[in-house]
Amino acid sequence: MIARTSRLKYLSLCLAFTAGCTHKQPAARPPAPDIAFDAAIADASKRVEKGDYTGADRVLSDFAVAHKGTPEASEIAFWRALYMVDPSNKNASVAEGLRAMNIYLANPASKKYRAQGEVIRRVGLLTQSLRVQQAATKVVGRDTVYVTREDEITALKDQLAKANAELERIKKRLANPSR
Repeated sequence: MIARTSRLKYLSLCLAFTAGCTHKQPAARPPAPDIAFDAAIADASKRVEKGDYTGADRVLSDFAVAHKGTPEASEIAFWRALYMVDPSNKNASVAEGLRAMNIYLANPASKKYRAQGEVIRRVGLLTQSLRVQQAATKVVGRDTVYVTREDEITALKDQLAKANAELERIKKRLANPSR
């Protein structure tokens, strides 16, 4: 009886060790948002380098949808706005980028790129104001568009000098009609 009890103890001990050493493989889960975030940013950056802003935006928006509600998804808005403000992006404008950046900055969950977002917003506003100012300084003349008022004055002085020279030539010709 003692031998049988010892064997049972030994067998149960072996079973316990075997059960303890084996473990189930966890079900395949999607990569953690922070790893996928880095991959999405890298992929979008490569696309931007190639000039594919639409593809970059698609990668970023797909990530935001797939990881909705995570801190990383809220940070995607920064990158989308950044690429919209880029002057090389022909599919977006500075105004659209500024609206997107304002949305990013208004979200209290957006924390990682807040300082950079503020700087980009200020640069975008400055860019917009310079474009408006530049458009306002263009003065339209008769046949030419002048960049500044000084250019227009110089051109008008040249036109006046030519007109005066022509007038003098006509006066001389009228003074000597026999020629």
